[in-house]
Amino acid sequence: MNIAVRESLMTVEEFLDWHPDGENWELIGGIPLRSMSESGLHERVKTNVSGSWIRRLRHPSPCLPGVDGRQVKIDSVTSFRPDFHIDCAFDLALTGLSVEKPTVVFEVADTSLEQYRDRKRAGYFRNPHVEHVVVIDATGRQVLHYRKGSAREIVLREGDILELEGTVSLDIPVAEFFESLPPHG
Repeated sequence: MNIAVRESLMTVEEFLDWHPDGENWELIGGIPLRSMSESGLHERVKTNVSGSWIRRLRHPSPCLPGVDGRQVKIDSVTSFRPDFHIDCAFDLALTGLSVEKPTVVFEVADTSLEQYRDRKRAGYFRNPHVEHVVVIDATGRQVLHYRKGSAREIVLREGDILELEGTVSLDIPVAEFFESLPPHG
């Protein structure tokens, strides 16, 4: 669930200047929206995703992993805050609030998948640098993988491998995203 806090439209640049640190905000059509607090399940899966990528992306890779807090600009009045991203900017600005070249973005869903399948997937692909959108269904223990230029939704389960090709080319066992969780049932 999101809460709108302002009725006049903002640009992404105004939003980034205004954005409260440490809180989960996104700009949707010029309106800042604050997302509700994350569940323990959401946080655990996000931590697992982060650990999985950090083990694989090491120097001299030009791409670096990042965990929330930074915005991916979609257009002049919309920006999303992914749970995790891979930034392939060669000159990473580590102090900014936006991701320069978000090649891969991850969203962890522990409620409805519909906003990720529709609005967010289409939005992320409007950014010219995004090649992959990965939605992790924490409750259903599955991963939805979308590739730029393909309308196909690839559904992966714990025994499958997430295969990324492009600027970032890696294979990751989906089971790593669900480590240390209670048995699924």
